[in-house]
Amino acid sequence: MHSYFANVALASSQTPVQMISEIQIENFKSIARLTLGLGHVTVLIGENGSGKSNILEGIAFAAAASANKLDDEFLYNRGIRVTEQEWMLSKFVPPESLPSDEVPRRSIRHSFAARIVGSGLAKPLQIEISPPLDIEEPNDSDWSISVGVDDEEFELESKTEEFSRLLSELERLVPSAESSETDKDVSGLAVARFLASRKKLKDLPDVSARMSLRDFMIYAPENSVLRKFETEGAIKPLGPKGEGLLKLLAMSAAAGNGKFASELKEQLSLLGWFGDLRLPSHEDEIMGRLQISDRWLSKDGPLFDQRSANEGFLYLLFYFTLLLSKQTPAFFAIDNLDASLNPKLCAELMRQIAVLAKRGGKQVICTTHNPAILDGLNLNDDDQRLYVVSRNSDGHTVANRVKAPRPRPDGETGRLSTAFLSGMLGGLPEHF
Repeated sequence: MHSYFANVALASSQTPVQMISEIQIENFKSIARLTLGLGHVTVLIGENGSGKSNILEGIAFAAAASANKLDDEFLYNRGIRVTEQEWMLSKFVPPESLPSDEVPRRSIRHSFAARIVGSGLAKPLQIEISPPLDIEEPNDSDWSISVGVDDEEFELESKTEEFSRLLSELERLVPSAESSETDKDVSGLAVARFLASRKKLKDLPDVSARMSLRDFMIYAPENSVLRKFETEGAIKPLGPKGEGLLKLLAMSAAAGNGKFASELKEQLSLLGWFGDLRLPSHEDEIMGRLQISDRWLSKDGPLFDQRSANEGFLYLLFYFTLLLSKQTPAFFAIDNLDASLNPKLCAELMRQIAVLAKRGGKQVICTTHNPAILDGLNLNDDDQRLYVVSRNSDGHTVANRVKAPRPRPDGETGRLSTAFLSGMLGGLPEHF
């Protein structure tokens, strides 16, 4: 039987939140094994169905486990496409795990795995998540979470009074005449493993919070949610589809956060028509409206609300609020970043995301199908990374990092968008 491992770098209670430097996902949906090194901004490109969203969901699943919340409702509200547990499990099992003719294939308990390492932190913490015993009749509380420990931690626990007490009780159950020295060593190891794992499991939520892993979200804002402002998500302050945006803006206004307001307006000025935005008052929040002005209209004229705004404005408002607010997660993903945006605006949006993420100490993973997004990346900056996601000859999702292109003889570098569209980067369909 395989287990689910999420190796999360340890930090002491005095250690500040650390950057997550590497993620390894193993045996999750279309992923057999995949390693992703992260910067402040990481962009994933690839054809439809290559597994980009599966990568995000593998991270979100490990994050939910680190918070000890693996019920379907919590997973859905984190942006995961929740389905039957059987389809959360990879079908790419090692050959030695394949069933014999006498064992039904569906009885094999496939494994998940994720390895998450924080930069500057020496020792990873392993979270193990085992699937339910009866995959035919699962329920969303059947996932079991435990943690792995190393030899050093075994040794520390073997010197405690509780270890001696538990081992003595175990030895009383098995008379010494019936047990060998090897049996006693195995028993001691099992007791030490139990104690060390229990201790780590108790500390896991705090470790997850310090690493900003606990609050990881996959955002995929929807125009209908952003335009109506009628719903507030179960996850605060922002839900995966944009729920709660008006309330978050109102909270910022009530707190008198002038810096947030000025920075938000500065970013929205990427839109040529944008004049001003009035952060919502309590009355605006009750009315469900956001008041906006067009710079080509009279300053004394009436303001319009989000129902009359174009989709591009609403998406930019969401993205920049997400990046600028101190109330939003420090580590999150945006699925399909390019929705409803002009190509040149896409490139500039990507540049601004890189700047704001680094300035605000946030980490963002984005997926996109728009080549123009790539022109906003500076791959000479190691904090900005690009991966091409594809399916290999066995159908496994793989991710290959794209390095900065070499300058041409004239000193210029070609556009990444051109390289993508021409097939030089990969990530394009090849079967038609």
